[in-house]
Amino acid sequence: MPFSAKYSPVLIIDIGNTNIVCAVFINGAVHRTHRFETSSTRSVAEYHELFKAAMDKYTDVKYVAIASVVPQVTGIILKMFKQYSIAKVFEVNGLSALGLGYLIENPAVVGPDLVANAFAAWKMYEGSTIVIDLGTATTIQLISDSGLYAGVVICPGLKTAAANLFERAALLSEVKLKVPEELIGNNTQDALLSGIIRGHALMIKGFIEEIKAAYTQYSPYQVIITGGLCSVVKPLLPESYRLDEHLTLKGLYLALVSLAEQDQFTT
Repeated sequence: MPFSAKYSPVLIIDIGNTNIVCAVFINGAVHRTHRFETSSTRSVAEYHELFKAAMDKYTDVKYVAIASVVPQVTGIILKMFKQYSIAKVFEVNGLSALGLGYLIENPAVVGPDLVANAFAAWKMYEGSTIVIDLGTATTIQLISDSGLYAGVVICPGLKTAAANLFERAALLSEVKLKVPEELIGNNTQDALLSGIIRGHALMIKGFIEEIKAAYTQYSPYQVIITGGLCSVVKPLLPESYRLDEHLTLKGLYLALVSLAEQDQFTT
């Protein structure tokens, strides 16, 4: 499915446990992005002011796609658009009529961000794909070339694992996450970075190899890496892994176009 200029401009909202990531698409391309902290205590008016400051003229947008893993915040955002905007809002989830297939009995339990990733990978890349998304959690999805969502691995994310380590080990100080210079550190910072960052990269590579060996019926694969922390780990991964920082946002845009053509809007 090509990007469409018919629905322009479009506002995309990805509500995660840690951050809300927004993007404006103009003529099918990412024009502007913004990220702010997810909070269930903000009021409708407060979110309106945040969006107004971050996304100029967002109230003039006619189409919005939302993926959310925080139902309470979803409700606030939907109320915001109902009160302040004329936009048609499309809420993307596992029950959306996108043509994806699922091996599980109840697709409703599939995270909306994972649905967006799967849809983007299916429509934008040839063949079967393994999608690695590094956010609050690190997820590794398998999507076949026919649009079958075959399953996912969910691991603690980089920051999640690091924060837990810092919290429980009193003598370890929090360090900025970056690519470690050495395999084995000779000081606390280098040792931590190698364990946290390189360890995460090794885990990912191990899973990829195991998936390729265990699910040969879907091969060959392309491997795509995305998510807020993808740039931290990508230098330690094979060059063949394709970096697509905006995969989730692109998937939501493509889903909006598909759902809009079917008039499957939420509000």
